[in-house]
Amino acid sequence: MSQKELREKAIADALAREEEEYAKIKAMRELNNQTSELITSLNKIPSNLINSRLQKLQQDLQNLPEYKVKELDEELEEFMFSHMKLPYGEVYNRPWSGISNEESSSISSNKDEVIQQRLVSTTSSSYSTQFPNLKPTPDYRGYSEQELFLRQLAHSRHSGSLGSKLSNVYRPQDDIKNPTKLKDVSIATLMAAGCHLGHSKSNWRPTTQPFIYGEYDGIHLIDLNETAAALKRASNVIKGVSKKGGIILYVGTSKNVFQNRALEEAAIRSNGYYVTKRWIPGTITNYTEVTKQIQGTQKIEVDMENKPTGRNLGVEQGQLVKPDLVVILNPVENRNCINECILSRVPTIGLCDTDMEPSLLTYPIPCNDDSVRSVTFMTGILSKSAEEGLLERLEEVNKYNQSKVKGSIQKRELKHSRRSS
Repeated sequence: MSQKELREKAIADALAREEEEYAKIKAMRELNNQTSELITSLNKIPSNLINSRLQKLQQDLQNLPEYKVKELDEELEEFMFSHMKLPYGEVYNRPWSGISNEESSSISSNKDEVIQQRLVSTTSSSYSTQFPNLKPTPDYRGYSEQELFLRQLAHSRHSGSLGSKLSNVYRPQDDIKNPTKLKDVSIATLMAAGCHLGHSKSNWRPTTQPFIYGEYDGIHLIDLNETAAALKRASNVIKGVSKKGGIILYVGTSKNVFQNRALEEAAIRSNGYYVTKRWIPGTITNYTEVTKQIQGTQKIEVDMENKPTGRNLGVEQGQLVKPDLVVILNPVENRNCINECILSRVPTIGLCDTDMEPSLLTYPIPCNDDSVRSVTFMTGILSKSAEEGLLERLEEVNKYNQSKVKGSIQKRELKHSRRSS
């Protein structure tokens, strides 16, 4: 036979098998419908009629000879054994299975040979019992999505623990809740966060030349040594401001959800404030008019432990409270904020990409400000430094209060000793 005839014969056999499968499915569906109809009709029969019918059947069964009842039981058992083909592992130790020890030993000895001869497909009875909703596919077709998922589970169960286990891996999802400390920052971590990627040559500002390491594929690469030095300087600044009780404001007007979450966590960590939506022009320079629009003139005075003092501010209620430090994550889009900080003499820390003018920022950090990973990485490091300053301030205040209490106790003891003498 030619190749064409063989191919046509194979296609015809496949179509025949498919039609046979469809016929089986149709017959099974009709059987299910008939069974459901019979059950429905049986449910509609009154219970007294069913009981009378059962009593009559029991009487007829008792009137039959015992040998006929025994023959009927044997025929039913034979029918069940011939039509219920359960796996050997589920029936070999059952008393009603009828498998002797010799047969079980022969079956177990031939088990390895059977496994070597054929592969168990996903259409076997064991899979059908474990997964009753599984729809097996014919042998001439590929695996379905359900069967592929089962095969993947089996593969991961048998060989999923093989291979090497990676350690000391950078996980960017941890930068929001558990940021990196300044002492753990290295060139490798900065590069893993993508801080070295700048903008294209067409957007380059010549004033960023000291921060550029080189050029690759039409974009500038930032020198990470300069980034590490600037990051260390900015971290020390924000730590000092937080230690002295200063107000820290984080500004990042990107629409990315992860950056907004990083800003919120940074503000909570350092007990500061953040702006994520839009910088309203005049928030610092035109404070009176802006606060009338947003209705946010309420102020509360706190001490160095961030506890409210309860003092009535009076005239000071309407005065401007400037932030002591502003951290800007995307300074190119927030030029109004930078101008207001310059006019109000508020120091700024900003991520300076190759398209940003670094002279406008007090403490520029050469870094990629377009990547969410690099922005969250830098925000976490700065907020962690601010948190360290906050903890040091609270510790010093606690020591001062303890020494104050000890001094008052010593004064009382001294007065008491003088009176007694």
